[in-house]
Amino acid sequence: MTRNLILLICLFFLTSKAFYAQTLFQTIRGRVLDKASQNSLPGATVMIEGTIPIIGGTTDMDGYFRLTNVPVGRYNILVRFLGYTPATISEVLVGSGKEIVLTVELIETVNKLNAVVIKADVNKDKPLNAMASISARSFNVEETRRYAGGFDDPARLASAFAGVAPGGNMQDNAIVIRGNSPKGVLWRVEGVDVPNPNHFSGGNVAGGGLVNIISSQVLSNSDFYTGAFPAEYGNALAGVFDIKLRTGNNEKREFAIQAGMMGLDFAAEGPFVEGKNASYLFNYRYSTMGLLSNLGLLPSEKINYQDLSFKLSFPTKEAGVFSFWGIGGNDKLIKPEVKDSSLWETEMDRYSSNWTDNFGATGFTHKYILGAKSYIHSSLVVSGNKKLLEQQKLDDQLVLQDDMHMKNNTGKITLSSFINHKFNMKHTNRTGININALYYILDLNGVANDIPGTYRNFAKENGVSYHLQFYSQSKYNFTDKFTVNAGIQTEYFALNQSFTIDPRVGFNWDFLPNQTISFGYGKHSQLEDLRIYFINNEDNDYLNKDLSFSHAHHFVLGYDWRINENTRLKIEPYFQYLYDIPGIADSSFSMINFRQDMTFREVLKNNSIGKNIGIDITIERFLKNNFYYLVTASIFDSKYKADDNVWRSTRYDKEFVANILLGKEFFIGENKKNTLGLNIRLNMVGGERQTPLLAQESQLAKRPIYDEGKAFEDKDDFCNFLDLAITYRINKKKHSSIWALQVKNALGALQYDGYEYNYKHQQMDRSKNVFVIPNISYKIEF
Repeated sequence: MTRNLILLICLFFLTSKAFYAQTLFQTIRGRVLDKASQNSLPGATVMIEGTIPIIGGTTDMDGYFRLTNVPVGRYNILVRFLGYTPATISEVLVGSGKEIVLTVELIETVNKLNAVVIKADVNKDKPLNAMASISARSFNVEETRRYAGGFDDPARLASAFAGVAPGGNMQDNAIVIRGNSPKGVLWRVEGVDVPNPNHFSGGNVAGGGLVNIISSQVLSNSDFYTGAFPAEYGNALAGVFDIKLRTGNNEKREFAIQAGMMGLDFAAEGPFVEGKNASYLFNYRYSTMGLLSNLGLLPSEKINYQDLSFKLSFPTKEAGVFSFWGIGGNDKLIKPEVKDSSLWETEMDRYSSNWTDNFGATGFTHKYILGAKSYIHSSLVVSGNKKLLEQQKLDDQLVLQDDMHMKNNTGKITLSSFINHKFNMKHTNRTGININALYYILDLNGVANDIPGTYRNFAKENGVSYHLQFYSQSKYNFTDKFTVNAGIQTEYFALNQSFTIDPRVGFNWDFLPNQTISFGYGKHSQLEDLRIYFINNEDNDYLNKDLSFSHAHHFVLGYDWRINENTRLKIEPYFQYLYDIPGIADSSFSMINFRQDMTFREVLKNNSIGKNIGIDITIERFLKNNFYYLVTASIFDSKYKADDNVWRSTRYDKEFVANILLGKEFFIGENKKNTLGLNIRLNMVGGERQTPLLAQESQLAKRPIYDEGKAFEDKDDFCNFLDLAITYRINKKKHSSIWALQVKNALGALQYDGYEYNYKHQQMDRSKNVFVIPNISYKIEF
């Protein structure tokens, strides 16, 4: 059925005819800035490559440019300014439905005499943050839509990058970075740390969720880090998503509506007042599953989610730029129990669940230019999660018994501010502080390890604590070919007076034309989830309140070769040493391997260590002549030693992961104004580690009991996952419409999970599922 549907849609695309014969045009406009000082660059030249005659222009006194009558299509945009390294904004897709608004940041060159002969570089593989030396890259909204398997989700997109593997099943977007637990990933929005911004966050895997709350409609170019990240990022061991929200169009009101299997999206943007610079941008999404549940078209389980993202921007002439932004989501899951025991297949049939999850982050941001060399960026943000999970289980007499009652409400008020100062063309410094007031209301009750009769309260607390961060980092260009980034991050956790100092350093050396060697080192630290610190015993004594930070040393060496204008090879060997990771005394348990356990209540000590060693390889061809590919491979070894003093593979020691992602675009129809995109991704990944089952004990108890003395000795089979994406953009005079078909796991690869008792077979079985996730969508921009 899936194959026939794909053939039918392809046939429709290829036989479609344009309604208009005339060439369609659009406007590209934006602003060019000095990257370090954020001051405008008047007189910069902006040119669209490949146009005949050349379409181009220069920026005005405030750094703004406007290119009109640009035919629809895909272009690279070259920006030059005397004394600055030229930049290329690559793969810009111009459609008839929306204007293209760009912000281009140029880097001043050290050697002024050679500035005019420096060749423009494609910047797509470079991070937006100039303080990053290694293990970082930017991604854009167009990639989240185009890449097969991306599903408009930054986390799923990142799983195609080197060093990244999926951290759960196909229904979860958790990622494993260089062998680290998904809970070690930091999310940042508009420069401020936020809780995990995913729908049903942490339901299956801590650090993951069903789909990201931040709609691609409001996403701007953002950064992703896999190790040795700059000093401004704290409270993370594995990696960082640094998400930026774009600013709405301040000249023209534009709208977008999208309907698909993932949900219904409604977006609007434009100026508050015609002729003024203030703008708004909104996106609201309601899940398709919620609609089907409300109509009674989904059996038993009811799943519903919705989200809202917005950004309001208010530029002023004298007082800087003020922004008010927010992201938020509301989730609801209701699952009834199966009352007829003869219909039970697995233990889950005995449970009834009611789960609500509310997430929100909203704040004010202000950027103020302080003269020609400095700017200050400040934010006041409120964020938090409100989780309520009520679960009961049928006993053998078919009476519902309490299994879990989890009230986990956490909130944070963050005051963040940094000053960025460009001392000269060689030296730029950024120094900042983050003050986080942490609020919590916890009432956690449940059984331990699914053992009947163990239901009790194991955390009941409310109050406030503080997490303080200070950092300072500098970039120094010794020459145009040798740059050093260095800084320090300090953190203080008031709850138990823990303190850490984390140095960071890195360099980039262009030792040959188009070839760069990089190095990065960073000491990184992270706190546990707040609930871990308030676990109590039956005497209401806190068991883990004195836990200090977990730490890791990251060492990364990089080699980057720009083979030609559109192709690069990147190789990064790395070593990570983790220490002071919480674990259970005299056991094989370490939080290095933590996946998810809502009722976890053990006594922990900072007694575990770990090490990740591996190499990441990337071969990438940027979109040229309507064709691109991305090939990544990672070979790694992830080991840990808990308090039992035995070295073992971690849960996430998959050993190998590789991706082959490629795509081709065809411009068809009259005047070639419509675009057909075909994209495919093959993901090959080593299996997840499993702890062997104690078969006899498990059979008697009718629940899995694991041999913890042989933790993670078993390994699942190697898996191959195939993702497909077909898009068709139809450009008309007043609007664009986009049809898309995405299929995740098109080959139906089998995925394994833990063990469960099967009532039909009356034995312990390995849980296995096939998740094939199709998503058909239609979007109109006008």
